[in-house]
Amino acid sequence: MKYTTLLCPLLCSTLLLLLLFSCHDDDGEELAERQERMAAITFEVETMIADKSCNGAGDCASIAFGAKPCGGPRVYLVYAPSNVDETKLVELVEEFNQLDHEVNQITGVGSDCALVEEPELICADGVCRAKE
Repeated sequence: MKYTTLLCPLLCSTLLLLLLFSCHDDDGEELAERQERMAAITFEVETMIADKSCNGAGDCASIAFGAKPCGGPRVYLVYAPSNVDETKLVELVEEFNQLDHEVNQITGVGSDCALVEEPELICADGVCRAKE
């Protein structure tokens, strides 16, 4: 299973779920602002990590993205550090993870609590990937 192909459906379904809760009385505006920022960060992160070109597995890395309500990341994103401003990537991911945690608290949304393991990384055909 490819982790990058999981990202869009996972985040789309998460954002859809969050939109369903956006009408909550007192927290609606706060929630909507967080959701908008999360969508913007997601787009920026996806754009930043799009170039996954590599020469070997040592050229690849992953980062935990999202915060499940009962703890742990929602997914791991695979990227090539040499093609990314890692300081900026880490800042954006940390902001997203904090916002996701806050949204979980506001909405009271549940989770399957399944552990998402950090993937083993490979460089296949010159592209960083999670080993299937």
